[in-house]
Amino acid sequence: MIYLIEIKKSLNEILSKIDGDKDYITKVAHKIKPITYRSLYVNESKCVRCNLCYKECPVNAIEKAKIRKPVKIIDEKCVKCEICVQTCPVGAIYIIEGKAEVKNSEIHYLIKEKTIPHRKIRLKNYYIDKDKCVKCGICARYCPTKAIKVKIRKSIEINLDLCMGCGACMEVCPKKCINVENEIGEVIKTKDIEVNKNLCVGCFVCVEECPVNAIEEEGGKVKINKDKCILCGKCVEVCPVNAIKMEEKK
Repeated sequence: MIYLIEIKKSLNEILSKIDGDKDYITKVAHKIKPITYRSLYVNESKCVRCNLCYKECPVNAIEKAKIRKPVKIIDEKCVKCEICVQTCPVGAIYIIEGKAEVKNSEIHYLIKEKTIPHRKIRLKNYYIDKDKCVKCGICARYCPTKAIKVKIRKSIEINLDLCMGCGACMEVCPKKCINVENEIGEVIKTKDIEVNKNLCVGCFVCVEECPVNAIEEEGGKVKINKDKCILCGKCVEVCPVNAIKMEEKK
């Protein structure tokens, strides 16, 4: 589901609060291209502390969750590659997109949630040392599928037919008596990226900026290793001649 919020504000009302030549500022405002941004948001109430996003983040931009603290995205490190959003097994991480533009003497500001596909997660092996387990019930509290049933200090039962293999129970267990092995599907490529070598001037700024070293020199131009590329768009942002294009797949 995509949630939309649209805010409209009169341009004249905003300009009335600005000192300077109103006619000139109005002309400039109408020539400004739409301004867009993306940010990632964690719904702390949904986070199950599985730390899969923390483990899968390619740029170490996520602060590990603890029992009393959900994961946290480190904004200054995040490159918005969307891998954490795809990986979260309970949909607790969102991408929020914003767009501001001038339309018909009004400033329109649109906020929406971007729909992102999710990688498949499958349980391979599950082990619990019941002799070491103290039946505290913390694992059951964070299990997203209610696969764990605990009678405090008495018994624990795991229904592996319900287990998705997220490993939240393993992460929060205070006695470290649970071990979960899982399989996570490949990152879903939602975009295409290409280099126009006719435009590339071989400045190699993109090579320096790529956070995962997915760009290399080839014959005085650049080449993107699509197997390593995380589609963060850093190279697109820094290319001085717009030789790199990234588009959403249809």
